[in-house]
Amino acid sequence: MWHKLNDLLRHVKALGPYATLKAEVDAIADQRSLLADPDPVRPLLDKTVDLLRQALNAKLDGFQQTYGQQQAQLHADADWKKLNDAQRADLGAQHHLSAPGALQLGTAEQLQDALDECDLEHWVSKTQALPSRFEAARHAAVQLLKPNVVHVTLPKRTLNDQVELKAWIAEVEALLNAKLKQGPVAL
Repeated sequence: MWHKLNDLLRHVKALGPYATLKAEVDAIADQRSLLADPDPVRPLLDKTVDLLRQALNAKLDGFQQTYGQQQAQLHADADWKKLNDAQRADLGAQHHLSAPGALQLGTAEQLQDALDECDLEHWVSKTQALPSRFEAARHAAVQLLKPNVVHVTLPKRTLNDQVELKAWIAEVEALLNAKLKQGPVAL
């Protein structure tokens, strides 16, 4: 149980209560109270497991919410709708658009396995990557339907007033007009 607590504690480092939990673990070790009655480790392990389970569930919920939003946008896309089921499945597989399976988090061991496989920070990265993956699938669908399509990236900048907005719109219009001469344009 002591080793399990220490293994799980390393996943808590990114969370606010880490310092408090670490201090309690250090106090148990310093006072050599591992064998004390009542057991000081079990409540601390339970607290750590609960904290990590809540944090991981929050990350999973964020991932699922972003995934659902991106999937809805993709399925509403006119070009995506033109593909047949096999083409959509193939593009989904190529761009890793499958939803993750349900994780078992009921026990400390299952939680540890889930965090060892994909820690909290990695779930944040996976969630942030979803829009890019779905956008890449959308672009691939357009490319499949219209092989001569020209992909255009709009210039990025911060607009501070109407003058800058008008200048940016003029720049984008000129860019798009030039690209339209080459074929259909995808943004």
